[in-house]
Amino acid sequence: MTSKTRIIVGAILAVSVLVAGLVIGIVLAAPSEQRAQLPTPTPHPVDNLEYTLTEVGGQMETLTYDYPDQDGFVLGSMAVTSQYPRGMVFSFNPQSPNGAIQDVILFMRFPGGAGTRFVAEWDEAAGAWIAHPWPNGDSQPAWTPIEFYWRVRDETGVSVDTPTYTVDYSDPTRAWYRLETPYYLVYWFGMSDDDPDRFARSAALAVASTRPRRIEGFGEPLSFLPVGVIYGSRAAWSEIESSGITDDTAGGYTDTGLGMTIQYVPGGSTNFQIGWLSHVLTHELTHLYQFDVLGGASGPTWWREGQAEWFGYDPGAYDDRMMNLATLQDLPTMSREISRNLEQADGRPYLVYDMGASFVNWYISTYSIEAHAVAVELMQGGTTFYAALEAASGDSFFDMENAWRAYIGLEPFDLADIDPAAALEPIPDPQYAVGDVVTLPASPPLPAVYTEPGPTSPTSGQCFANMDVTVLASGRLDGADFYQVDCMGQVGWMPVELLAGQ
Repeated sequence: MTSKTRIIVGAILAVSVLVAGLVIGIVLAAPSEQRAQLPTPTPHPVDNLEYTLTEVGGQMETLTYDYPDQDGFVLGSMAVTSQYPRGMVFSFNPQSPNGAIQDVILFMRFPGGAGTRFVAEWDEAAGAWIAHPWPNGDSQPAWTPIEFYWRVRDETGVSVDTPTYTVDYSDPTRAWYRLETPYYLVYWFGMSDDDPDRFARSAALAVASTRPRRIEGFGEPLSFLPVGVIYGSRAAWSEIESSGITDDTAGGYTDTGLGMTIQYVPGGSTNFQIGWLSHVLTHELTHLYQFDVLGGASGPTWWREGQAEWFGYDPGAYDDRMMNLATLQDLPTMSREISRNLEQADGRPYLVYDMGASFVNWYISTYSIEAHAVAVELMQGGTTFYAALEAASGDSFFDMENAWRAYIGLEPFDLADIDPAAALEPIPDPQYAVGDVVTLPASPPLPAVYTEPGPTSPTSGQCFANMDVTVLASGRLDGADFYQVDCMGQVGWMPVELLAGQ
């Protein structure tokens, strides 16, 4: 089976919608007080911009591959035809000296490291074993680069693996432009048709001029050549989904297993499309670094998206937005996850992008990009996100967050704002002691446990009536008594009234 992580733009990853949201009908109010801002990153100069631009696709073709005989097996040749967007047809007719062929399996590997396999079936009419990956679209994007080989087993149980070949999942239904740079392979259609070199040069420059920053910040380059696919419209992107694109907010996705980024051309002028997509390509490229270098998503969403923005080509005026918001509202703590889609006081959602980019810029400006690279290396070794930032900087995250809040114009947090349990006072005469096992009352039938002590804390789970729970801690907050309990492995807080059935 394919192992991959898909980051949805707009639902799980909202880059496309984010940037469109920044442009379409939204104007930032100027901060009431002009505050001094830290410098933001600038692209590195590119003395020799390397890229090639060609046209591909738009015609049906069958590719053939020859195999040498192997261990007595006569492998002959095979053929593959792309039937995009309804998959590819691979045909193969190997022979064994030991008897009939029992099974034939097609194995695939993708640039991002994911792999999958497809069991071929004998087709009497074709006189060959046929493997047909993605017959229903199955979300497989055009121009997926594929390394493939066959495993052939005969009726005696003897098997051989063929040599590996490569093929692209081409689109025979339309012509595409293909931009190849040393660091990114990009396919697109439906934009800049009168002057495709204009986008090709812009995208190549965006990738090349931000690459030194990514290598400096992550400590190493990508281990593979990533592929970006930009569909000319949302409808064209929907072709690879059997039911179409059902999420109206989705603007694309990054598939870390494939090593690919997929978007579609937004509405607007050609200038906007070129500028937006040049940035989005580098934003998505940073997400591939996060998985390739770190081995997976590390840190909360605001950090991952802020990091991708900061290492992108044109991340926008994130400090302007933060300093404006500081005059309109408070901001949630970055010591935990922050909701992506909630609208803020300036009428815009997607706080995590600008808030994260502002903090990343502050962190690197304060401690250096080398400190960022040290934090990345620590996370590579298994250190948790907050611990890595603290070890690389020498400061607690609590102090860092408050220093950043002061920079954008907000009052600092108290420790109790971050951890309400830290504000608890001892209960003078506690009803239960730490270590006590308490049987929950018969009502309510599903008593809740809460993430923190306090009347507005969200629930973290539920117990069952008449169940035994173990008291782990206790404290009083604003005259109310709370107990931390262990309920079948769920650890959370309960008010004494719920615990005692009062």
